[in-house]
Amino acid sequence: MNRSLKRNIVRAFRVLLLLAVIVLASCDRRPLEVIVDDEVAVKLVSHWSTNYVPIYGEKPNGMTAIFWNEATGERRTVSTNDSVTTLSLPVGTYQMILFSDTYSDYEPYMNFYDVQSYEKMAARTTEYNTRNWDSGVTYINYPDPIGAVTDRITITEEMLMQDTIFIPFERYRDNGYKYDIDGRNSDYVIHEHPYPMTVTLYVKAKIKRRQLIQDLEASLSGLADGFYLSKVNRTSESGIVKLHTWDRWKKTAIGLSVDSMGYICDSIGSFGLPYGKETKAERLEKDNVLSFYITLVNGDVLQFSYNVGKNITYITPTGEEARIRYREDLHNLRLEIDLPENIILPPVPDTRSGAGFDAKVDEWEDGGTIDMGGF
Repeated sequence: MNRSLKRNIVRAFRVLLLLAVIVLASCDRRPLEVIVDDEVAVKLVSHWSTNYVPIYGEKPNGMTAIFWNEATGERRTVSTNDSVTTLSLPVGTYQMILFSDTYSDYEPYMNFYDVQSYEKMAARTTEYNTRNWDSGVTYINYPDPIGAVTDRITITEEMLMQDTIFIPFERYRDNGYKYDIDGRNSDYVIHEHPYPMTVTLYVKAKIKRRQLIQDLEASLSGLADGFYLSKVNRTSESGIVKLHTWDRWKKTAIGLSVDSMGYICDSIGSFGLPYGKETKAERLEKDNVLSFYITLVNGDVLQFSYNVGKNITYITPTGEEARIRYREDLHNLRLEIDLPENIILPPVPDTRSGAGFDAKVDEWEDGGTIDMGGF
């Protein structure tokens, strides 16, 4: 065979080889099945209502779930803007905390602490000060509505084998975590029903000559500053909350006389009463102090403080001691100041001038007075 013929044969072989590569590259060559043998896919579903009735506030925008592996201590976190999410977990037993929305949704009024620890993780309100008459007093913010639940989840070897053998490639490639048994859909689904961690606290006071108020500020001490997520109960630490200013209070008159009684009412979001102070038997009068700072229409200023620890009651009249603490029967709180010792304002002319009154602090039942430290 001469050299020219050999050269032509080599060229033809190269062309055929190139064509074969192009043809093979254009084919969608995929395995028929893929074996995934390390994690199990689960679907997490959070229910924010019971019998279609929201358990608190508006439906959350999403949820955050944290899984702690009991054996390794490994922590996995998943957040979503939905009530359903899918994730995969290795074989093992997990402690789980699930709460509404995400960390950033609660800033800057509430922060999460010790998030690396299942036992210690807590949500707490942030603090602030004002430069008004109450300069130097540290307040805690109102928390946004938040729900939480805990669970213990076990992923077994049997679940692993059933979930990962003979998964069609299409589902593997598309990150589908479903598998079929006899044509039926058979996801591993975890259903969770979070409980509300915040309550609405109502304040109601009865004031004589209510129409003489030009401005009003108030505060209430002894409310929990947060809760522990794994225990699903409040912190034992407490703080002072600032109630709304006068333009936010609801005013109701009783009678037509200018000297008649009237009600003022307010409501705030709160974590409620601290751990160990939930029932009336556990509270002292001085554990909760309600303070008013009132400016009259003539510019005079009055200050009233009441020890009201024994006057905080639950809306549901079934007996607070019988409650299962911090679960679905945690009801909103109600604080009513509606006893004979009402706030009585002195009769003053409707003018902006005049000398001021000295601050006056009234007793409340047997609680006596309390020094508010700068109030």
